[in-house]
Formats: sequence, C-alpha cells, structure tokens
Amino acid sequence: MLTKLDKKMRAAPLRLLFAYFLLPTVSLQAQGPPAVKALSDSTRRVVFDRGAFSGASTPLPQWDNGFLLSREIETSRAGESNVRVYDKSGVKVREAAIWFPGSKRLTIYSVAATSDGRIIAGGAADKLDGSVGPFIAFTDLSGKVTDVIQTNGFAPTNICQAPNGTIWSFGGTGYASHSEPKPGDTLRHFDFHQGQIGSYLPRSSFPKRPTPETLAYIRCSANEVVIYSTKAQEYIEMEYNGDSPHIYHAQVPSDLRLVGFAVTGPKKVYGYFSIRGEGGLYYLSFDEAANTVTWLPVRGTVGAYTTPGVITGLWGSDGSQLLVSRAADSAGNIALHWTTPIDQ
Repeated sequence: MLTKLDKKMRAAPLRLLFAYFLLPTVSLQAQGPPAVKALSDSTRRVVFDRGAFSGASTPLPQWDNGFLLSREIETSRAGESNVRVYDKSGVKVREAAIWFPGSKRLTIYSVAATSDGRIIAGGAADKLDGSVGPFIAFTDLSGKVTDVIQTNGFAPTNICQAPNGTIWSFGGTGYASHSEPKPGDTLRHFDFHQGQIGSYLPRSSFPKRPTPETLAYIRCSANEVVIYSTKAQEYIEMEYNGDSPHIYHAQVPSDLRLVGFAVTGPKKVYGYFSIRGEGGLYYLSFDEAANTVTWLPVRGTVGAYTTPGVITGLWGSDGSQLLVSRAADSAGNIALHWTTPIDQ
C-alpha cells in the first residue's frame, strides 16, 4: 500500500499544479516515431529525507549542482525556514529563512545552488506599505543572506546559475491596469556585483496570456542557458557568448502535463510528464530544418505508476546522468536513482 506521502508525490505533488490532476485520465501511449532512447539500470539509489517533499506550501524539489533543493512558496514571518538543501546522501545539510525587514509576506519563486551548496533564491517581498519588491538573494554556508539584487519591474520566476557565477532568469514583467503586459524582456542576465547585465526576448513577442514564465523551466548548462515554456510552447537556447536566443516551437504532447525537466548536454533535454495514475520520461527530438522540437517517449519508461520500469519522477541531472524515481521502489520510500540515457 502507498503511504499518503507517496500518493502526494506520485499523484498530486505540486500545489501550484493541482488543477492539472483533476483532468480525466488519458492514455500516455507513445506519439509519433518509435522511441530511440532507453534508460540504463540505476547506478546509485538514495532514499531522501521526507522533509524535502512535504510542507505547508512545498512544490516538487529539484536537483542542482549536486544538491536537492526544497522550498516553501510562501512564508509570512521572519525566522520561518523556506529553503532546504539536501546532499547526495539524502540528508538535510542546510536551510535558510529568507526574509526582509518591512515585509508581510515572502514568496520564493525558484531556487538554485552553488557547487558548494550556497543558496540562490528568486522571489518577491510583499511590503507593509503595499509595494512589492522582487529580488534574487544569495546566502552563505550558514543560510544567511549576504547579497541581494533588486529586480524592480521584473519577477525572477525561474532562475539558474551559469558556470561563471552569474544568474539567468526567465521571468515576468507584470500587467498594466488595462491588462496589457508591461514592456520589458523576459530573459535577463544578472551579476551580484553589477546588477542586470543583459536582457533578451521582449514580452511583446509572446501572447498576452497566458504568461510565458508560468510553468516554465530554466537550466544553466556548461555552454548555454535553456528554457522550456509550457504555456508559450517554446523551447529556447541562449549561448553564454551569443547575442540572441534560438527559439523552437515545442508543443506539449496532447493532454500531458510536464512536471519535471532536465538537461544533460547540448540537445540532450528530458521531461517527465504525468497524468492521474500514469507518467513517464520523454526527450526532445530536434528538427532543425523546421525549427521545431518534438517530445518522444524514452523506451520502457511510460505507463502506470505500478508498472516495472516506469519512471515516476524526474528531479534533475548530475552531469550526464538523470535523477529519477522508479515504479519499483517500495512503498514508503522516496528514492532518487542515478541513471544514464542510452541511444538505441
């Protein structure tokens, strides 16, 4: 029998996405050409502290730079832990209570980690005077905030850290009173010493609604920043030494919901899709001539959660390996498996 925590993680793990799982059950049968990728056996399996997956407003955690990061979306007073860090042994090694004087509520949109486990958090502080202060915060190894970038006029909804220590964010510009998106770029580049150092992708290049930064994912790889926007149905690559993003049309497979995203290298992009009771691992197939990408299932990983071989979660990447959860795990355990995609 599955515990309540397992059911939460497998069937409705993310508070912000709960509405998706109210949809009727649909089949996750493979779409289009046969899969040409498979997944290796696990080379490492670690059961993680359950605190990474549960809380008053805890979305799915994500793996970044050798750590599993768990956050609370909302906190309402100083001293409340809102970011937790777990190492490869599954044990909590750090936490932070990010808060700013004069706030009445703090929202943490997204988190990232440095290679030594310091925390980077993008969020917004609702202030007592009624204003809102969006920010990107940086902590030391004790979890204390040491540096802050104020991103006025820009909500840093999705963030990642590039190898040179700078921060990339795919976020929002907000709406004017007449429901028109405010002008500004949606992809921005920040430095904790210089502030904003670059911006790309005008908000006007996206539809008015839904907001492209909602239910989007960003990852910083060795050579580029990668974004996937489920709402805009676009996959975006931006080389660190480039001057403009490359955009592909990237439609989500019919009726599926993307709830996990990882990048292991150039053009090596993976997603975990889930619908009530079923899920699986997919990868992006690129058509450079048509400037499109297509999600294809990784062979043997798609089906009901109780089926051996099925992937039940995607938490991130660790070098060339993916960190996944597998259907074969015993009830009561939340385990991360290190596994390698295989070309067939």
